[in-house]
Order: sequence, then C-alpha cells, then structure tokens
Amino acid sequence: MDPQDFAALEARFAHHLTRLVPEGSLVAAVSGGGDSVALLLLLTATPRQVVVAHLDHALRPESAAEARWVEALARRLGYAFESDRIEVARIAQERGENLEATARELRYVFLAKVAKKHRAQAVLTAHTEDDQAETVLLQLVQGTGRGLGIRPKRGKVVRPLLEISRSTLRAYLRHKGQDWLEDVSNADVSMDRNYLRLEVFPRLKARFPQVNTTLARFAAISQLDDEALDPLAAQILLRDGRWPCPAYRVAPLLQAPSGLRRRALRQMLEHIQLRPETAWILQLERALQGEAFTLPEGWQVRRRDGTLFLIPPTATAFPPWRGSRLPQPGDQIELPQGRMRLVDFLAEHGVPPELKQVWPVRAVGQQVQEVWNLWPEEEDLEHMRSALAQAQKAFKQGEVPIGAVVVWDGEVLAQAHNQVEQNQDATAHAEFIALKQALALERSKVLPGATVYVTLEPCPMCFGALAEAQVRRVVYAVENLKAGAVTIHRLNPPFAWEGGWLERESARLLRSFFAQKR
Repeated sequence: MDPQDFAALEARFAHHLTRLVPEGSLVAAVSGGGDSVALLLLLTATPRQVVVAHLDHALRPESAAEARWVEALARRLGYAFESDRIEVARIAQERGENLEATARELRYVFLAKVAKKHRAQAVLTAHTEDDQAETVLLQLVQGTGRGLGIRPKRGKVVRPLLEISRSTLRAYLRHKGQDWLEDVSNADVSMDRNYLRLEVFPRLKARFPQVNTTLARFAAISQLDDEALDPLAAQILLRDGRWPCPAYRVAPLLQAPSGLRRRALRQMLEHIQLRPETAWILQLERALQGEAFTLPEGWQVRRRDGTLFLIPPTATAFPPWRGSRLPQPGDQIELPQGRMRLVDFLAEHGVPPELKQVWPVRAVGQQVQEVWNLWPEEEDLEHMRSALAQAQKAFKQGEVPIGAVVVWDGEVLAQAHNQVEQNQDATAHAEFIALKQALALERSKVLPGATVYVTLEPCPMCFGALAEAQVRRVVYAVENLKAGAVTIHRLNPPFAWEGGWLERESARLLRSFFAQKR
C-alpha cells in the first residue's frame, strides 16, 4: 500500500465513524494489541475528543507493564487515560463462570463507567473484519441461536473497524512507525477462537482467499434480517403478567411461522440471560406442546393451560410480602363457596406444581387469609367474571358466547355480548358494542383511561376500534385462533395487552357452543 492508500483509509474511517456516531466525545478501548493501537492512530486523524480506556485483567505477570505502555501511548498522542485492574480469574472462579465470558462482562462494565464519567457518546472497540469472520464461523460450529456476527453498533458500543482487515491495520501501523504489544495467550490453540484463527482460517484462506470478506458480508446480511424480523418476533412474545416468574402466552407462539417463533424463543432465553443455543430453542418448541424440561442454571420450563412458565431455581422471583409464609401441608382457605385445600385452590388457578410450594400466603395457623396475587380476588378477575356472565347470556341466545365489559377508574361504563345473529350485523361484536355504549355514556370520542375486558381475543375490526378509542388496556380470557388480532394477524397493540384471565371457563363455554352446532 502506498501513502495515498493510507490517507484514503483514514478518510474512509472518519466518514464511517461520523455515520455511526455523528458527534460527541468518545471512549476508545485500547488493550495495546495491534488492532486497538491502529484504532487509536486512526482517531488522531479526526477532530474527536477521545478518552483512552485500558482494563488490566491481572491474568499475566506482564499485564501491569502493558497498562503503563498504553498510558504512555495515550499521553504521547494527547489523550486522557483511564485504567483499572481487576483480578478476573479470581472473580470467575468465585462465580463458577467461564473465564472469557467473565473477562468480557467486566471489561464492558469498566468501559461503561468510563463513558459515564466523561459523558462520552460512544465506546469504540477495535473488532475487525477478521474478528467478524471468526465470530460467524465460531457461532455456526457452536450452534448458537442468536443473530450471527458482531454488530457495528449495540447501545453505546460502536465497532468502526468491522469492514477493515487485520492485515490492512498492521500495514497502517508499520507505515506510521508505530509498534504494538503481542498477547502471548493469543497463541494458545486450546481456546476455540485461537484455534480457528491459527489452525482453521489459514487453510480456508489458502483455498478461498476471500473467506473473511464473504463471512463478514454474510453477517451483515443476517443482521439486516434481524433488524426486520426481531421486532416482529418480540410482538408474539407476550408476557403473562399474572405470575411472579417469566411467563408467556403459548398460542401466539404456536400460531406464528416457525422462523419467527424461534426468534421469539431466542429472545425468551436472552431475557433470562441464558445463551440462546439452538438445542435449547428446539427444546422450548417441544415445551410449547407440553413437554417439561430443565434449562441450564436450574430454570424449569413448564406449560400450564395457555401459559409457558420459566421457573427460576430459587423463589426470589416473588416480591417481599410482609407477614407472609410459604404454604404448609394441611393449609385451607375459606371461600364464598366453602372451604377448600390451598393446594387445590392453587391448582384451580393454574399455578404450576413447582410454584405451589413457594407461593406466599398470610395465615392464622393453617387457615389461609390471603394468597399473594390470587385471594382476595383482584378487580381484573371480578370484571372478567362479569364479561364471562355476558358470554353466558350470548350462549343462551344462540350467539357465539363472547362478553365484554368496559371499566374506567373502577366504574363499569358498559357491558355487552355478541349480537351478530340477533341484529343480523357482522360487526355486532361484544367489545365493539360495549365500546360504543361507553363512548355514548361518556359523551366522548375516546376513552384514554379505560380497560376493556373480553372473553375472546379481539379480531382486527375490534382491535382497530379499541385503538381509535385510545383505550389504555385490553384484558382477554383466551386467544382467538381463527381471527385474533395479535395471535393470527400479528398486529402490534398500542395499548397494554393481557391474556389468560379465566381462560379455562371461557374456552369451555366456547367449546360447548360449537359442539352444539356440529
């Protein structure tokens, strides 16, 4: 490469950096290796204010000297310098975690602190095209279920060198007369990435010279797909907020195309901070059909009715509840319909067996007075019972048994049931009628504080009406597998969207109605 090529490299880098981070100060993560030193020198060709950050992992005897070397480089180039020393090996051993993963986590925590201290707009790391290619191949052979490759930008972390090869950066350093440090641990082929870098890629490049560029391009295409599909996957990952642990409605996942469903299951694993390996994603697919299994770190996966539970290994998911205790053998609860065993009460409410043992209660002796989140009944359950009563009226009149209730500030504004056959009107759906009645009562065109309770997930027509009325929340009993706005048509609710309330009773009523019609 001639000097003009290096000038073009600097201009290309500056343009790319401005596109990723238009303005503001930057933190540059500099280990002292060739890639990070090249990043620092390229930054000198820009007008940006830079803070050099170096974390000493205390893994090698020479690490302290390397930290001083990076500090001297930063000072010579006129940049502020921040550093810290953390005994990564000790922390990883105490946690019982992988050394590389622990080092990565602690490094990014340190960089985030430096960025916050200096109010930097971004943290720059020196991942290259070679790193991108190695990451893609490593993910493929390990069977990871997450999106492929390293992203150019994730939060405040920006990687402006992903389109530049390691050999180009080394040539640039030699052109500048700048040396760099070599980490002897990079020669350890017992580490997967080093094995690929030193043993596999030289052979691939001998046969396929453009392998790095090709894999990096493949990652870029995959990431564009992720940008389009991940938000769609998130829409079908509907949290069931009635439970103290991560829980998701099953029907939207089962009704989605398999590719979208697997993306959603990957996100489910990421939410509980587990590596989204393909094997676990496939296992979650079987769990949606009712198969029980245990994830790494003791997470139990169980389906109960229309909800998939991810139960943590300890009961810490429950919030503190003063005066409560765990259920005990022989506990009973007094209900309006009579006394019943606590275990039966919990089962009746769809509580998985694994949660029954840790569900908090308040009791005098073995007479249970309160059950966390279940008894006394919440207002939501009371209003859903009213909606179910409306559905039962529809059943008696030969209508599809769907009922709806509109509530605002605890006041019931309207109640209605399906009247399609009675009115000979295809739009006479329960929630549509109840919504119109509530609007008339309030003499308003919108109901921005209202909650609508309905025994069957709304269809697209009613979904549109609810959106136009600006309701705050929609609570339904069971998913609509024929025309559900979210479950089938995958619309994105502009309001809170909660399912599963009285799903057994509502589903039983619907089944009875259609059984009579056969």
